[in-house]
Amino acid sequence: MPVFASCQIECSSASRYHHLLKTFYTGLGGWADRQLPDGTVIWTAPSGHVYTTAPGGSLFFPQMASPTGDLVIPHGSGPPSGNRGVMMPTRRRTRTQDRAYRIALERQHNAAHIARKELLLAERIAKDDEAPSF
Repeated sequence: MPVFASCQIECSSASRYHHLLKTFYTGLGGWADRQLPDGTVIWTAPSGHVYTTAPGGSLFFPQMASPTGDLVIPHGSGPPSGNRGVMMPTRRRTRTQDRAYRIALERQHNAAHIARKELLLAERIAKDDEAPSF
């Protein structure tokens, strides 16, 4: 069985914050997580503090909180891969600035499209105003 094999027990509904931690702030000197068979996730901070999150679904679906089988949880599987310590990209603009930029760009495209249509219409009208050749 591969070290990071997927199974039903390993699936957890992580919040966006937890997902960002697991994706961008792991590796050497970063956060580490370990999921227990009952769905509990143990997070270890870079400072060494340990945080435990219990599965919220077990309150509403207790039958889903019981393990479906034995799970081999690797301890110390070696150094993380090279891309696990990658940091999340930072924004160049705020969301408000990005939205304003996209709106201005769309308005610019619309204005260019309208100007092109008006130019074609003006050319067609000018062509119709010419005297017919006999």
